[in-house]
Formats: sequence, C-alpha cells, structure tokens
Amino acid sequence: MHQLRPIKRVAFEGPVTGRRFYGCPVQGNGVNCGVVEWVDGPWPTVLQRCLCKLWEMFHEQNFGRVQDKEKFEKELARLKSEHERELAKLRTENGKLCIEYTKLVDDVSKMFDWQDGRVDKKVYQKQVEEEELEKKKELEEKAMLEV
Repeated sequence: MHQLRPIKRVAFEGPVTGRRFYGCPVQGNGVNCGVVEWVDGPWPTVLQRCLCKLWEMFHEQNFGRVQDKEKFEKELARLKSEHERELAKLRTENGKLCIEYTKLVDDVSKMFDWQDGRVDKKVYQKQVEEEELEKKKELEEKAMLEV
C-alpha cells in the first residue's frame, strides 16, 4: 500500500511474544496497512498457552498496582486536606497569641510608666477599667455565640 520496504520487528504481547516479523514501516498518524510476514514459525501450543498465562498474570499484577496507586493518591489527598485544616487552626491561634502578647507588652509598659510617675494615676485607672469592660464585652459576645 505504501510502496515502502517492510521493517523487521518482534512481537511483544500475547501468544506470539518473541516472534519476529516484517511489518509496515508507517507508524503514528499514518495508516498502517497491516501487512505482516512472519519470520519465525508459530510457537508450540504449550508455549503459546504459557505466554497467554504469563501475560494474564502481568495484567492482573499491573491492575493491582493501579488500584494501589489510586488508594495511595486518595490517602495523600486526605492527609493534605487534614494538614491544611490544622495549619489554618494554628495560624488563627498564632494570630490570637500575637494580639494577646501585644496587649501584655502594652500593659507592662503602662505599669512601668505608672510606677515611674509618667502617667497620672486616675488616667491609668480609667484605662484599666475600659480594658476590663472591653474584655467583659468580648466574653459576653463569645458566650452569646456559643449559646
């Protein structure tokens, strides 16, 4: 069909595994005319059955690997999503701790300023009362959300 010289090849699957043949040189997108001329004679029937059984075992094993890979990928995806959730929780907790730390630093600074007499005692007392009132409001809001 293609007027090209056939290429010598070796069969690689089924009961003809290992048999040499001449075949069409056109591969890929071209139309393979299907011309095959066997170089070797047919294998004995026992060998053909053995080859079929070996290929069957190979495909079963390969199918098992595919299933194992799918299980592994599902487990990996589950672990990644779990990791992302834990990471998000840790980030929010870290943010809360940073805010708490900043408040503590401010409180200690105010306390030292008050001890050094840089801040009027009445002003300091008012600030402390306002902060306590804010904390109470936050606690009440959290309690309302929980309810």
